[in-house]
This record gives sequence, C-alpha cells and structure tokens, in this order.
Amino acid sequence: MVDAQPLRIVSLNTWGGKVLQPLLWFLRQQADTTDVFCFQEILHASANVPLDCGFRTDLYAELSTTLHEFEGRFDTVVSWDQPRADGLPPIHVPFGLATFVRRGLPIVDRGCEPIIVHDDTLDAVPGVFRTARKLQWIRVRGPSGGFLIANFHGMARPGTKLDNEERLEQSRAIRRVMDRHSGPALLVGDFNLLAETLSVRLLEYGRRNLIAEYAIETTRSKLNPYYGTPQEQKHANFAFATPGLDIASFRVPDVEVSDHLPMLISVRP
Repeated sequence: MVDAQPLRIVSLNTWGGKVLQPLLWFLRQQADTTDVFCFQEILHASANVPLDCGFRTDLYAELSTTLHEFEGRFDTVVSWDQPRADGLPPIHVPFGLATFVRRGLPIVDRGCEPIIVHDDTLDAVPGVFRTARKLQWIRVRGPSGGFLIANFHGMARPGTKLDNEERLEQSRAIRRVMDRHSGPALLVGDFNLLAETLSVRLLEYGRRNLIAEYAIETTRSKLNPYYGTPQEQKHANFAFATPGLDIASFRVPDVEVSDHLPMLISVRP
C-alpha cells in the first residue's frame, strides 16, 4: 500500500477445488497483483480422500502451497468424519471459509464472528449437518485510516435462494456484526441469495451493492450444472461497500475455475 496504491481483493467460491488445476493456475496468475483472497467452500483435512462430488478434502493445503506469499486463516463452518475405502480410520474433514492476506500487508486486527446456526445439507456428503455460519474479517491500515474486509458464505438450502425466516435472520445478524465495526467496510462472498430478495435488500441498505451498481449480469460460470437452463440462477455472489469506501474498480471475469465467477475489487484505502 505504498503511495496509497489501490488494494486488490479477490472473492471466490472455489467449488471445493473440483476443477483444481484451472483454479490453481488462475490463482497463480492473480497472486502478483492481489493483496487479499476471500474464499468460500474450502476443505481442510490432513490428506486428500476421494469424494463422489469431486471436492478436494486437502484444498486448503493446495491453496497454501500456491499462495506461498500469503498468510492464510481457515475457520470451520461444518465438519464430518469421512470413511476411507483403504480400511484406514476415517479422516476428519473441516469445511468452511479461508482468507489469505499478502505477507507484509498492514493488518490491524482479524477475527471471525458467529452469524447463525442451522441444519443444512452438503454437496460433499449425504445427510443433514448442524452448520455454524460465520463471518471472517480483517482490518487493514491505510493512509486514510484503513477499512474492514469481511468474507461470508450463506446457507445453501432451500435451493431456490429465496427468502425464508432463517435467511432473513442471517442477513440481520450480518448487519449487526458489520455495524459494530465503525469506518469503511467491504462485505464479500457467496450469499446463496437471488438479487431480488429482501435478504439482499437488508444487506445493501445504506451500502453500495456493487453487483447492481456495475450491472453484473451473472456471478455463475458455464460450469454451473444449470447453465443455460430455465433453472439457472444468475446471482449468488455479492459485494457490498459502505459509501465512504473508494472503489477503484470492480470486475467479474468470465473464467471457468469454479461453478461461480470470481469478483475482483480494487479499493483505495
């Protein structure tokens, strides 16, 4: 952040590393010009165990190796014990959020706060799991005082991505947490919400909805199983900025590294 150069943030739902090599190649390409990576759908087991859905159970280790100039933090949202076909004991698989920060970036503080606990299903394994949604955040120091970056992954079910009482409470809880942090702030992630929902309006009240402001037509890639069908849901990912935050640029490039598209945000701190 020498000479108040824009700080660059990438937010991406990684799809559990299902298309691993294109994902890692993309991250290597972005790493030289990126300061903060906010990831959703990260698995952090001690080894890779094949899953029917194709997710990588050791994805966090793969990301840490690729982003070796960054310091990562992982926070578990849900976990399970995955059986192994080779007769070895089951392996514990945490699933959650990860934020990677370039080493040397002036971080004032970082943390993770609870949002809502609910029952949800997972793409990775069958069954219903008690899931604790959390908000990861960092506070970056800058010439004008710095700002907050928050990373979130919202509840996936029901798959309509429409309002229900749990989703409304989820948005209210996010607002309560964000409102406790004074000063400029950026909230990013995969919220699993359609743009027209009240749950989104609760999050954008008093904030800039960058997806709407920049007229982003979709945040889903061509790898989305519903791409081009009547069931395709165009939006799930959002970025919300407080009015005082100076957004230098915002892009959602069409790359096939996940079933979601990455959001690339440049901020003048």
